[in-house]
Amino acid sequence: MGQAEENKQLVRRWIAFADAGFKGRFDQFIAPDYVGHLGETRMDATELERLERAFACSFPDLKHSIEDIIADGDRVVLRVTARGTHGGEFQGIAPTNRSVEFTGIVIYRIDAHRIAESWGELDFLRLMRQLGQ
Repeated sequence: MGQAEENKQLVRRWIAFADAGFKGRFDQFIAPDYVGHLGETRMDATELERLERAFACSFPDLKHSIEDIIADGDRVVLRVTARGTHGGEFQGIAPTNRSVEFTGIVIYRIDAHRIAESWGELDFLRLMRQLGQ
């Protein structure tokens, strides 16, 4: 298996980890010196874990459909659709039990078999509208 395919497999395992509610250790996927970029937000590995675990509590049944996954060199580009139920507080919004669906595109940089950096654009405007905001 080539490097590009190995990198895609890592991202697929990361998405499966997300779909399972982030139960387990983040360091099996995320490099200790990770840097994440989500819009204007910049985060380290600790903040990523905090945000992802909180999001999983807000949308406990969230599942991702991989629409496209493309790898070149140390980069993997992922286009994904997420679907789930708003079952916990999110951004100060009490649980609505509404079904939600939103899309995202994330570029991952892989180093030493872990995600070292990511740039994400997620359609949170669509998500917030579905929550009545």
